[in-house]
Formats: sequence, structure tokens, C-alpha cells
Amino acid sequence: MNKSIYDVVIIGGGPGGVQTAITYYELCKEQNIKPNIAILEASGKAGHSFTKFPVHGKLISNNKLYTGKAPESRFSERFDWNSLITKEKDILLRNYSREFYPERDAVVRMISDLVEKYQLPVHTNTRWIGTKKTEDGLFEVNTSKGEYLTRYMVVATGLEPMTPDIPGIKHVTKYEDMKHKEYYRDKRVLIMGKGNSGTECAQDILNEANVIMLASPSSAKLAFKTHYVGNIRAVNSIIAENYQLKHQSALLDCHIREIEKVENGYNVTVEYIHANGEVETLFFNEVIAATGFKSSLQSLVEDFDIKWLHNKFPSISGTFESTEVEGLYFAGAQTHGLDYRTTSTSGFIHGFRYNSKILAHHLAEETGVIISRAKEINIPIEDYVLEELNESPDLWLQPGYVGRLLKFKDGTWTSLGYRTKNEFEEMDEDSLVFLTLEYGDIHQFQESFSIPRVPGDPEKSVHIHPVIRIKENQDIMAFNLEEHLESRFSEEDYLPEIKKIVMKVNAKQPV
Repeated sequence: MNKSIYDVVIIGGGPGGVQTAITYYELCKEQNIKPNIAILEASGKAGHSFTKFPVHGKLISNNKLYTGKAPESRFSERFDWNSLITKEKDILLRNYSREFYPERDAVVRMISDLVEKYQLPVHTNTRWIGTKKTEDGLFEVNTSKGEYLTRYMVVATGLEPMTPDIPGIKHVTKYEDMKHKEYYRDKRVLIMGKGNSGTECAQDILNEANVIMLASPSSAKLAFKTHYVGNIRAVNSIIAENYQLKHQSALLDCHIREIEKVENGYNVTVEYIHANGEVETLFFNEVIAATGFKSSLQSLVEDFDIKWLHNKFPSISGTFESTEVEGLYFAGAQTHGLDYRTTSTSGFIHGFRYNSKILAHHLAEETGVIISRAKEINIPIEDYVLEELNESPDLWLQPGYVGRLLKFKDGTWTSLGYRTKNEFEEMDEDSLVFLTLEYGDIHQFQESFSIPRVPGDPEKSVHIHPVIRIKENQDIMAFNLEEHLESRFSEEDYLPEIKKIVMKVNAKQPV
């Protein structure tokens, strides 16, 4: 048994766990404290999931090289969707790939270099088996290499492919086992699932198969219409266009009732959603299941009876702590439950890396590495707010979810760091200001390229724009500022409005 008692044990050496560890290490270094953590990785290397997924190798996360500002700037970070966040910013994805959509191996190499630079304690080939709490409140983490004792536990194990319970599903090829594209040449292929995994599969065999159909109960949704990056990205959307242009493709909204193995293929019985319940049996030479991903946390259900959000993610608070188990936290894609299918991005590196930063600061407070995240603001508050709105990647990439939290007390403004909107709403304090960038209700418009704009009426801004919330007497007031084509909020137009809003807080207390 490993008899050391760790402050934090992180389970999973993917980008969520590694980001949490990096930020925690940086905070320890600032305080000249030696970190006391361990990262448990089931495979032989950190970032292992990116050696397997996406199956066809190409990421759909932007790697924009030029923004008009330095690659190390906060502004450029808004458009770099793959790098993990460090203070020095000398290890960025752009150093490993010059492609807008990089190959997945670039992430693996980047993470390996980060682990080496920070000397992160990744315990490889250490499979997590189960967990219990000791009488003195420690977590006892059981692994294939013995037991680890820790005060706080962070689960960052990522997601695993889902397999639906359908008669005959055992006969089909799983997404992760898809064969080389030439195997599907001149065949009729059914792909179960219309998300990015399913459309990625279709894209790979688009010029090999003859007929390609994608099937699921829900209609396909395109990310450029919903602003949710988990919906179909444009790079994967050719199959949708082929369907509408009748190019031997189809997107079926249906329930798959049965998959029967027959000679040369499969008879698939479907019940259509939009056809008065019509049932039809279709023949395909091949069937591929690309039915999405879910959290793999059965051991926590057995050990602690944790609850679920959306039947897919662990139930968590605004600080990413389990709602059932004190001291149990989640990182990476496991944190997507609070903003699932919204305009925020916690299911993806460019979103959950900010969740991990927030979590690391919270853990640093809990373990005594830092006393507080509070830092006094020494410039005019309206200037500080404007700079955040113009430069912060945290606000930009986690719209409406992650914000900068400010407090006014005894005539002084203080930053309390980045927090989730959930934590802000849960806080039992007054004279708080919460800064976010947010979208309006885009779902009220059918055509995403002809959404009207109402100059002079910020409450009707639909595209990303600043929102400033004030909490007084536990009441929250929200103030919208007008959207701008390039989201560049000028001093001339925005400073006066910001000043009016923050003065509402000033007026509550003597200066």
C-alpha cells in the first residue's frame, strides 16, 4: 500500500486532469510550496485517449495561427482551442501543428511535453478500481498498483463510447472499431448516430460507399445555427448537404427497433419519427454504431451512489464538487453537465481547460496553498471591466458560464478570480459583480445568417455581447451591453455604460 497521504489525487491523465495539475503546480510555485499530488493514468502515457479518438485522426477544434496579436496574448488564446493554459505559454499547439484542424497526435505530443516540463507526477499503468472514505474522511483510492490516500479526489477520466440497448446491436461495428475506408467500397452503409462521431464516419467513407444513411431519434443540428460546438461542425456537414441534394445519402429521424444479421449484411427495422409511426425494414451491407459518449463512473455509483445530470454526467456544484460526496471533484469533460447543450463548451478542451483552472484555484484554497483568490484592483473599475471584456479568453470561450467575479467593499474593488455562474448564484454575499460574454436567444430565429440586429437596444443583442450582473440583498440584476461585429468594445461607446452600471454598486456603500 502507498502510505503517503496526498493533498490531491487526480484520476486520469488527459487534458482535464493535466490542466488541473499544471495550474495547481503554478500556484504552488508562486508560494514556494512543493505540490503534494498524484495523477493516476490507466494507460502508459498521459493524453492516451487522443491516440484513439477521433477515430479518423482529425480534430474539429480550431488551431488559428494568426489573430492580429501575439500568439501568447490572452486575445489569441480565444482562437486556440487545443492548447492547455500555462503562465509562460511556451508550449502551444501551434508548435506541433500548422493545420487549422490538427491531427490528434499533436495533442498527445503537446501533453507529453507539458508533463515533462512541469515534472507532473503521472503514475502510468495505474488502473482505478474503486474508492471508499476512511473514518477520518480521507479517500482511499484502490488501484491496480495498490491504494492511495488523499484529502481531495479529482475524477478526470473522460468519456467512453455509448452502446444503445437495441436487439441485434452485438452484430454491428462500433465507432472505435471502424474499418479502413476501402472496406466500405460500393456498399450500403448505415451509421447509427448523427453527431460529430457519426458524421465524421460518413465523411471518411463519403467517396467509397454507395448509399450512406445516418439514423437517430433526434434531428441533426448544425453548430453554426445553435452555437453549441457539440452539434455537427461545418467540417463534418457534407453528408447533410448530400442528403438535401439527394446524393445517395439520408439523415433518418427514427427509432431503430431491430438489427437482424442476414446474408451479405443486415436487415434494419426502423420506426420513423415524422411519418405517423411508419415502420420499414432497410437492407445495409454494413452498420456502424457512432452513438456518442458518456461518463464511465460506475464504480462511483457503486461506492458512493453519485447522482447524474442528463443521465450522462455526474451531478456537481458550481465548484465542480459532487453534490453527494464532499471533497470529490470532477474535471475535463465530466464537468459538462452544468452547461450541456448550451453555448458553453465544457465538453471540449477549449472549455473545460478554464473549468480546470477554476478547480485548481479552489483546491489550492482548500489545501492551504493560497489563502484567497482575492486581488485588489488598482485601476479605475470601468477600465478593468472593459479590458476583461475585450481580452479575456475565459469569458469568450465559456460564454454565459464562466465569468470574472468582482466585489466592492469599504470603497475598494477586488477581483475574486474566475468563477462559474452557478457558484456566483450560490454565493451568500452582496455587492458582487459578475462579468460574462453571452449569446442571446438565437433559437427564436430560423435562419442563422439573417438574424436582425437592433442598434441602440442591447437587450435585443443576439450574438455574443457583454452581460454585467450585480448581486445585492441576494437579488441579481443583469445588464446587457450591445453586441459588436468584431466584439471590440471601444472606450468611447462602452466605458460610459460600464461606469453607469458599476456606480449602482458604489451607491450602496460609502466610498
